[in-house]
Amino acid sequence: MKFGRILFMALRALSHNKSRSFLTMLGVIIGVAAVMMMLSIGAGTQAVVTGRISSLGTNLLIIQPGNVRSGGVALSSQAQSLTLEDMEAISSIEGISSVAPTLSGRAQAIVGSNNTNTSVIGTTPEYKNLMNIKMSDGVFFAQTEVDQWDKVAILGSTVAETLFPEGNPVGQNVQLVVNRTKALFRVIGVMASKGGTGFSNQDDQILIPITTAQKILFGRSTLGQINVEVSSVDLMDQVSGKISQILRIRHNIAEGKSDDFSILNQQDLLETMSSVATSFTTLLAGIASISLLVGGIGIMNIMLVSVTERTREIGLKRAIGALRRDIIIQFLLEAIILSTTGGIVGILFGFVGSYLIKSWGNTTTLITVGSVLLGFLFSVAVGVFFGFYPAQKAAKLEPIEALRYE
Repeated sequence: MKFGRILFMALRALSHNKSRSFLTMLGVIIGVAAVMMMLSIGAGTQAVVTGRISSLGTNLLIIQPGNVRSGGVALSSQAQSLTLEDMEAISSIEGISSVAPTLSGRAQAIVGSNNTNTSVIGTTPEYKNLMNIKMSDGVFFAQTEVDQWDKVAILGSTVAETLFPEGNPVGQNVQLVVNRTKALFRVIGVMASKGGTGFSNQDDQILIPITTAQKILFGRSTLGQINVEVSSVDLMDQVSGKISQILRIRHNIAEGKSDDFSILNQQDLLETMSSVATSFTTLLAGIASISLLVGGIGIMNIMLVSVTERTREIGLKRAIGALRRDIIIQFLLEAIILSTTGGIVGILFGFVGSYLIKSWGNTTTLITVGSVLLGFLFSVAVGVFFGFYPAQKAAKLEPIEALRYE
């Protein structure tokens, strides 16, 4: 039997049960759309994080306490080994153009009846240029305010909108609460919006002087990390080596002993974040794929029912000369048509869903050609995999027995 004839019969069989065909496709539609949306969230997050890290340039070194490695990449730990004195010691190294320490933690920010839990970062004026921070209102704090432990704050745009929905925050007071510590800070500036990602939101943070963070808010004399800007990419390894030497001497680390700090460059950080984002995307897509698997089981179930209902039809076709392979091809085509049609519709719903998530969910999404192809090929594979068994069962029916079936 010619393929065109078999295809025509498959389409006619599906058209006889439009409602059932649609409900069967619905599982695939939902599964493909879910996979598409999850992949778009992961890809968007990875693109934004990569863009932000890259925007800081390739000449940034990040020194963190602890020496933990994952896949050859140094990561931080809970150790507390860096101090302002360490920062001052390495700032004189030739080739370093700027140094900015940070100490961060979570705090409850309160203004009247408005409040939000946000990230508070203690740092110095150099942080502004080093992190490419732009001000939408007010000014950044100066070194004199760092020296005097002044309780001044720079708000991210999201924090400013939450705490001061109807007024200008500059000149107003905001109370920061960390555990049992409460302190009143005067707002002197608001940062321009940079947008958020699935991992962090630079608009949802407050910057304060590093000394104020240490001595008043967090009660710690150590630092969370030290950010070092190197004047030239060619000097990265040289500067990193000198920093390591100085810190080992200052921390009294004997020869042969491991460092109590880690030095990451931008490439290390980029690779680490990309790896995390990829794992995050894989996890989301894996969860969403469960619904696609359920849709495939639905296709197999309906096709098995169809084989039972059409037993006499199959027997008649075999009796007038249809080969077993013709029966297999027809039922397999029906399953593939259901799954691929559902996949195409699911891809369209995935585009719409990703757009809605981006518009209403304040989350960056990015649909790639790879995710579209993956969704389509996955739907085809579902049709082939879950349609083969019913097709084979139909082909094994003996013509005489099938014609006798009531």
